Amino acid sequence: MDSADVPTAGARYYSIRRLSPYQGTVQVLEIPGFRAMSADGERWRVQFLAQRSRFASYGIWRADGGGNLIETERTRAIVTALRERPALPFALADSLELWLLDAEMALPLALLATTLPERSPLRVPHARWDATIGDDAAFVAPSLTGAAAAGASPIAHATVLARCVQKAAGPRPVAQWFRRDERGGGKAVAALGVHPAPTLRELTEQQFPELLLRAYWPNAQERDLVDDYHAWHAPHLLTHTNLTRATRDRLERAACRHAARLYQVRHLLPEVVNPALIDVALVEAVIRRSA
Repeated sequence: MDSADVPTAGARYYSIRRLSPYQGTVQVLEIPGFRAMSADGERWRVQFLAQRSRFASYGIWRADGGGNLIETERTRAIVTALRERPALPFALADSLELWLLDAEMALPLALLATTLPERSPLRVPHARWDATIGDDAAFVAPSLTGAAAAGASPIAHATVLARCVQKAAGPRPVAQWFRRDERGGGKAVAALGVHPAPTLRELTEQQFPELLLRAYWPNAQERDLVDDYHAWHAPHLLTHTNLTRATRDRLERAACRHAARLYQVRHLLPEVVNPALIDVALVEAVIRRSA
């Protein structure tokens, strides 16, 4: 049985990552004619299938009754599926992944996009990775603001990171789609780029970054900058269901420094390694919200 199959007849539950750039995960429920999505497990945006196989917004459903979706004969099926949903978070199902490749070894460097395995690889206009949406300056890297970084250029830290990734990808970047398997490996299915792409090949789990960007970088400053970026995204990364325990431990400690964002996804954590630390951070978030 597919991991996204559900107790409610005709319904499918799964989660996907929001890219690009990365914006966390979204929980998805599908039944014939309807779809519901949530980024926090509480507020569900319900859509109905309109003309040309496109979804249109219908209303908001909340288990506490705070939404505006009214249960009628038409909406009863989607409301029932929401009420009878399995435990959160749903398993990640977007196992078809588009990776920007590094220029030196043609190995996965940065995650650009994902989609469900039964769908055709998406067409992307360019093989470029972005750290944040537009000119968002919310990402602040401690490695670029400490004493060792005194006198550094006032360029936005997201821009500095994007330039590091661009440099590693080379002047003629290539991106390649991989179909990931249950063991973590991946088989290439397509490539995009401005010069001949790598042949269709199979890579092992160890050749794919566990998070959004590869862990290895030529110098310590680049490595620290990437670590800072993953730490900044820690609350959202903790919603992934395929992390090692060591990585989850590191991300939990980082996420506690972003208590408000951790609180927003508290229902979507598949595992907690440090419950005491997480509880303290969530209490802090509640106090701040009350204030």
